[in-house]
Amino acid sequence: MGLFDSIKNALGSKEPEKDVTVGPSQLLREAGIDPSGLKFGFGTGSIAVSGEISGEADRQKILDTLSSIQGIDTVEDNMAVAVQPEQAVEAAPAEPVSPAAEPVEAASESPATDAEKRTYTVKSGDSLWKISEAMYGEGSKYMKIFEANTDLLENPDRIFPGQELVIPKLDD
Repeated sequence: MGLFDSIKNALGSKEPEKDVTVGPSQLLREAGIDPSGLKFGFGTGSIAVSGEISGEADRQKILDTLSSIQGIDTVEDNMAVAVQPEQAVEAAPAEPVSPAAEPVEAASESPATDAEKRTYTVKSGDSLWKISEAMYGEGSKYMKIFEANTDLLENPDRIFPGQELVIPKLDD
């Protein structure tokens, strides 16, 4: 130990501790979740997370972990559950889908109930707006779909792959 080290120790002078900030990906890894399919966006006091996850249990664990970050008041959930091949629902198009709505897949209908109700199985990346564009040709009519599915949906912005939505006929 040199003379200057002796003087620093005698006077109690310490080097300031380094500020170590851990990112959301590292926090999720420490919680046992693979963050490789996730993307994060940051705002004042908020964090948005999007991407595909393997299940609802992971969704809750991710939301809990991110909301525990100091300074984060709001966690915006834009994640979608990846549909496993054995969980995938076979959907055969019964009606032509408008070309403007290519990202949304067609509704699955059973011929016996075609006159009574149409249904649509939500796919990853869908929104009620996209489904409304495909079914009605107008995304702005998405609230008709939401209102017909209030028993299944709590919020028009939160739909999940695998949900089967009733598509009501428009009463123009």
